[in-house]
Amino acid sequence: MSQQQTPSATGSDQTTGTVQVVLVDNDILALKMLREIMSAWPRVAITWTEHNGSDAFDHYRQCESGIRDLPDLFITDISMRGLSGVDMSRAIRYTNGTMPILGITSYEPTQFYHDAADAGMQAVIGKNELSALKSIIMEVADTGALAVRPPFEAPGRAHLRIRQEGLPYILSLSQQEKQVLTMCSHGYSNADIAQVLDVSPSTINTYITRASRKMGVTNKREAVALWTKTIGL
Repeated sequence: MSQQQTPSATGSDQTTGTVQVVLVDNDILALKMLREIMSAWPRVAITWTEHNGSDAFDHYRQCESGIRDLPDLFITDISMRGLSGVDMSRAIRYTNGTMPILGITSYEPTQFYHDAADAGMQAVIGKNELSALKSIIMEVADTGALAVRPPFEAPGRAHLRIRQEGLPYILSLSQQEKQVLTMCSHGYSNADIAQVLDVSPSTINTYITRASRKMGVTNKREAVALWTKTIGL
């Protein structure tokens, strides 16, 4: 069953219109600058920040499980190490059909529109577009939602589509499979990985085979190439 979140499940302060924002950026300096700028805006509360995609997704899962409040707006860099903003968005959108996700980038935003929309984001803007960023945050503060234009979809519609497409491989890979793929991405051979993890080479082959199947590819080379792109190496 999809875990649709209601407005009352978020951390939004409905009496003052304060919007609870999460900010994720691989560039620590950009993260610090954006946090300082956004924190000075009225009705904006930065609930937490991360500079690594994997850590950000783990943090979000804590929110999803009720350990922390869900934010009203999730802002993420598109290109990150650890886990790309696009892959993180798809994993979030698989279970959440209400929270807007905004992609930010230092590059030309339009080149990411298709992938970001496919992953369930509601918009992509440049990190230097501060007026547009403020407008988006104020819109969420005022309405609790974000109006979208093609090719983007509303969170609920994107959620239903991604649910129909099946479990994103980010959610289906085991920790061991992720570890093996990451070591492969860094150039380790199967024999090297087996020695480091103190398992047999056949076990490593099994991890890679299972991971390849979950990722929808046919061999180790394709799996490693896709994983390398996913974690931003």
